[in-house]
Amino acid sequence: MIEKAIWLHLRVNSPRGPLSVEDLCDLPLTELNAIAKSLHKEVKTSEEEDFLEEKGSEERLTKLRFDVVVHILKTKQAKNKERKEAADRKAQKDRILEILAKKEDSSLESKTKEELRKMLEE
Repeated sequence: MIEKAIWLHLRVNSPRGPLSVEDLCDLPLTELNAIAKSLHKEVKTSEEEDFLEEKGSEERLTKLRFDVVVHILKTKQAKNKERKEAADRKAQKDRILEILAKKEDSSLESKTKEELRKMLEE
């Protein structure tokens, strides 16, 4: 779908003007969501049954635009979630390492001078 959009030089209308697929990837989620809502309305309008006329290429392009925007939006959401989870894991690991260091420090502090000297010599 993305490849097809790129080959067609697909442009998506937005408040910023016509945007390429690459430009869409740089938008914040809120703007992508607004564009997706607008395109969704267009798709729903074009999906109304008309038994006299066949679907035109513009309707297919509108559907492709919508699909591309939704795909980019969902991909960005997933990446944001992965980044947040990775940051949470790193914060947890850092906290554990900090607590472990404190426990090791307190363990060392409880040793006698002789034990500490012996550890230094080793």
